Amino acid sequence: MLFSKMHGAGNDFVLVDDSASGANRSPRFIAHLCNRHLGIGADGVIFLKKNPDENIIRMDYFNSDGSAAAVCGNGLRCAAAFAFRKGLGHGRKNLDFLAGGNLLRTEIMDDTGESVKIELPVTEPFQKYELENAETVYKGTTGVPHLIKIVPDLETLDVRAEGRRLRFHARFQPEGANVDFVSFSNRNRPAAVRTYERGVEDETLACGTGCASTGAVLHLFFGFPEKLSILSRGGDVLEIEIIKECNILKGVFLTGPAVTVFDGELCKRNQDYSI
Repeated sequence: MLFSKMHGAGNDFVLVDDSASGANRSPRFIAHLCNRHLGIGADGVIFLKKNPDENIIRMDYFNSDGSAAAVCGNGLRCAAAFAFRKGLGHGRKNLDFLAGGNLLRTEIMDDTGESVKIELPVTEPFQKYELENAETVYKGTTGVPHLIKIVPDLETLDVRAEGRRLRFHARFQPEGANVDFVSFSNRNRPAAVRTYERGVEDETLACGTGCASTGAVLHLFFGFPEKLSILSRGGDVLEIEIIKECNILKGVFLTGPAVTVFDGELCKRNQDYSI
C-alpha cells in the first residue's frame, strides 16, 4: 500500500489512493497506522477514490482510534493537495470531494499544492448555551460538531482535561463534540485556538473545522469582520472568510497549508496487522 504522510498546520494524516487497491479499513488497522510508536503516526487516515464517471473524488476519513468522521478541514486541504500531486484531479486546481454526504469544493492556490482553499458548510447554526456555574459555550456544525469556549489564557489551560469534560458533557450527548478554546486581544489580530478532538481524544496542533467554527462564532457573537485570521497551536495562521446569503451564515472558506512530509510504502506484514 502506497501512502503519503501529510499535515495541515501540524494536524497530520496518512493519505492513500484507494481507487483500485481496496485497502484494509478495519478500526484496528487504522489505529495501528496512526500509532506513533508502532505505526506511521498520525491524527487520522484518509482514503481517496476517484469516480471514473464524474469529476468527484470520494474522501473517507477515519480518526486515530479507527472511528469514522464526516469531514476534517485540515484533512480536506491535504486531500486536495494529494489529489493534485498524484493526478487524481487530472491537473485541475478546482477539485470537488464527496465526504460524509457533503459535496465539498476545494481550490489549489499555488503551483505546488501547498496552499489550499476549502469551503465548509454550516450544517447546524451556531447557538449560545449557558451551562452550570455560569459557563458559556457556543455550539454548531461545520461538517462535524464543535463547542467553542472563550478563555482568558490558553497557556495555562489544561486542554486535555477541560476538553474531555466538555466533549462528554451530558447536554451534548450522545454525539458529543470537538472542543475549541479561543483567546483574543482585539479584532485586528489573529485569535488563538487550541482544540480537543473527539476520536483522537486529545489536543491536536490544529483543527480545520475547529478554526472554521471559531471564525463563525467570533463573527456572529463578537463582532469580528467577515475575513479574519486564526492562529493554530502548531504556529500556522489560517485565513477564514464567512459565507452569507441574505445575511444568513451558510458556510466558511478556509485557506491554509497542506504539506507533504514523506511518501512511503507499507509492507505486507503491516497491512495484515491485527490485534
